[in-house]
Amino acid sequence: MYKKISNIAERELIEKEFGISYKFPKLHSPSPILDGSEECTLSIITMDNPAFISYGIWGLLPKNYVDEWSDFQKIFNTLNISKEYLSKTRMFSEAYNQRRCIIIVTGFFIYHLHNGSFYPYYVYLSSKKPFYLGGIYNTLEDGFITCSIVTTKAKGIIKDIQNLNDTMPLLIAKESKKAWLDPDSEISEIDLLLNNPVDLDFCAHPIAKEFFKNDISYDSMLSPVYYKDIPIP
Repeated sequence: MYKKISNIAERELIEKEFGISYKFPKLHSPSPILDGSEECTLSIITMDNPAFISYGIWGLLPKNYVDEWSDFQKIFNTLNISKEYLSKTRMFSEAYNQRRCIIIVTGFFIYHLHNGSFYPYYVYLSSKKPFYLGGIYNTLEDGFITCSIVTTKAKGIIKDIQNLNDTMPLLIAKESKKAWLDPDSEISEIDLLLNNPVDLDFCAHPIAKEFFKNDISYDSMLSPVYYKDIPIP
């Protein structure tokens, strides 16, 4: 389960990197830690509006849902949807077929269990640039968008570090964005992206345990913390 991600990039950098503008640029606020256990907003590109970067509440809700976001998440956490669940539940399968999105981040967090303790790691591109995650979304009757990160089989440095699960967020290459968001794409093409995630040049290192309290700066996230017997990849 991925409950925390990062998007520290300024709006101008995101727009320059991906060649796409925010629909409401003044609403974007860089954040070292976006905590999915609290209601937070992500920068996303949707199939309905692929020409602009929009905003989505992290944690998919049914289209006709009217109660509190937190109430739904307490019963059924939808921050992440594994590729296996995309075909098991109608809410997920319909969104996978008709409402895919791109989620823009600068990093995410994984965990290593060692001698009875958790050690958080920060994963980011060696270039420190933003990148794409694959997701699904619903638009509620009041117009708000809610979304989930799709997860797939872990590989590379993420697989080497994580020892509690074998999943990772679905990475979408810039050149695959059009296919992921195109309503005319064959589902077989989308399944290919899902089952064969792109390789990106990631870095990862352990960070201070203050991370668990959200009491950590972006600069300290980029500075490795050396724990005894915990190797840095």
